[in-house]
Amino acid sequence: MSGRDHWQGVHSQKDVDDVSWWQEPDDLWLDLIEDLDLPSATPIVDVGSGSSMLADALVGLGYTQITALDISSAALDRIRERLGEAVRYEAADVADFAPGSPVGLWHDRAVFHFLTSESARSGYGRSLHRALAADGHAIIATFAPDGPERCSGLPVQRYDADDLAAAVGLKLVQAQRRVHRTPWGAEQPFTVAVLSR
Repeated sequence: MSGRDHWQGVHSQKDVDDVSWWQEPDDLWLDLIEDLDLPSATPIVDVGSGSSMLADALVGLGYTQITALDISSAALDRIRERLGEAVRYEAADVADFAPGSPVGLWHDRAVFHFLTSESARSGYGRSLHRALAADGHAIIATFAPDGPERCSGLPVQRYDADDLAAAVGLKLVQAQRRVHRTPWGAEQPFTVAVLSR
């Protein structure tokens, strides 16, 4: 089964809040974005949007150039039902993503850790560097070294902040450890890195 088929199945068959990565709107890690104090017209891409409420929150904060990127069109359809044309939608593999103009913020909560092959990580890195503005930032969250070894039936690669920064070829600005609680109460430790060129 291809990655696209896997994620299309997940987002077609499960309720939005019946996946381990679901965050209630009040639990979104928006403070990391707010701390960057980005102008409202900053182009932002949310990598692996899934059916997350992040795009909704960004629209609510006044951001006007948001791209929801996901390999699953079913996931993006759920966001489109809520937000209509307030967001741009891109159904593509992250390795194939090429925005029309540079982005000021690349946001990825839990896509990069699914890339367990060197070729997949390299494709991600090329897209990230192609997309990111010279003064742009990336916020990337992966499972921490003591986090789960699998998610959604797939193996993952776990990172500490220094290894994550090195893997994507960006400078580490800030690192945090955050613990996500799944809808059924399990705790998942994450490494969250704020990065720049």
